[in-house]
Amino acid sequence: MRKILYITLLCCSTLGVQAQLEQSSFGATGRGGTATSFVTDYQALGINPANLGFQTDFAFSLGLAEIGYGFYSEALAKDDVRAIIFNNEDSISQEESQVLAQSFLNEGMRFDVDVMPIGFSLRVPKLGTFAFSVTAHASYYTKFEGEAANIVFEGYNYAEYFDTVIIDGSDIYGIAYEPLSLSELFGDSEFKLDINTSINLGYGLKLFGDEETISGYAGIGFKYILGYAYLDMHSDGSTITGLSALGLDILDLEAGITNPITTSAAEPVGRGTGWDFGFSLKVKDNLTASVAITDIGKIKYTANVLQINDFVLDTVSFSGVTTTDPIQIISDMLNEQELIAYSGVGAFEVNLATKLRMGASLKINDMLDIGLDAVFPMNEVAGAFETPVIGAGAQVKLFEILNLSAGISAGGGYAYNIPAGIGLDFKFWELGVATRDALTWFGETSPNVSMALGVLRFKI
Repeated sequence: MRKILYITLLCCSTLGVQAQLEQSSFGATGRGGTATSFVTDYQALGINPANLGFQTDFAFSLGLAEIGYGFYSEALAKDDVRAIIFNNEDSISQEESQVLAQSFLNEGMRFDVDVMPIGFSLRVPKLGTFAFSVTAHASYYTKFEGEAANIVFEGYNYAEYFDTVIIDGSDIYGIAYEPLSLSELFGDSEFKLDINTSINLGYGLKLFGDEETISGYAGIGFKYILGYAYLDMHSDGSTITGLSALGLDILDLEAGITNPITTSAAEPVGRGTGWDFGFSLKVKDNLTASVAITDIGKIKYTANVLQINDFVLDTVSFSGVTTTDPIQIISDMLNEQELIAYSGVGAFEVNLATKLRMGASLKINDMLDIGLDAVFPMNEVAGAFETPVIGAGAQVKLFEILNLSAGISAGGGYAYNIPAGIGLDFKFWELGVATRDALTWFGETSPNVSMALGVLRFKI
């Protein structure tokens, strides 16, 4: 996880996590991800730009250093996830590799992080609201099926496949006398990685009506995206396919494999654009119904571009992964050319992880708000949700400054979660922290270790 956090910070510094359904908004995280009809000002960017047109009590807002992340795996217990996130300095032993291989059989692991170093919005009378933000995002997903986990974590030490291990001086390699193709070994496995940073612009306005009856709002968002790493590799048991463009010094490429090659961690390997559109309807400023479609666009990758190829795996010198760092796992797999075969290709384009969002919220009184949200993935690219996400939540305001939130959510490759959050709103200054699943801290199975944090959010 150190490397992912380093990556996101690096991406931010070169300019100065969209797979998450609420991105870095701590308020939406605590409400079970209910964001489509709730979020306002710059936090509406990437979620629903129509909400920029809402008539709030402040005309200018500024946020600094907001962050949200989540790590989930059905394969691991809570203590294992904590070790992966907070203690991955140490390499793992061969015995630990075997345990992880068995744990990951037919199971998946997902990690998302969103960092927003700066965001602001400004409402101009009679014109609407303009917003800007810079965000860095990383998402990682793996699902091991067939013999994939055993091969990746044990290498030539996996005795069920490699019949003989030969030691020749400093060289050690395993030989399979009845070899299979990589696709046959990996079965229905997936490896997905997406790391990018974006500059976001948005505009929203009121189209009709007034707050005393019915009012409608529309908005549009645009983002310019710099891609730093992309991998989408999957097998169905008979074929294995994949494309990658990995920067950030993740992969060591030799000259001549593909062109161009970049080894600078600060240089992107792809660029693209995306659009967001949204509409919200308010009834007497109490009931809000919203719909939005986000991330319509593409990224074109032009550097370090590779195609993953199928081949017969008969001899390898790969001793197995010796780390629990997801990025390092990808690096170890692809840098070991006897395990994964690839060849250079020209540039390729991939769609952004387009999402359809629908939500509704009801203001019961000055103390209580409740809401529902549904987010549907529109494609299956790296960074997209595996399944639709449904969330419901509520927020209670106490003593005029204390905001308590809780909810329930399910889907998106995660099990059901019970989010919770706490925030302080001093009108001009707001701060808060939330988790996607409070149950993680009370149980061992299916952990969803997550947090959304913001302490420098100002409103004038």
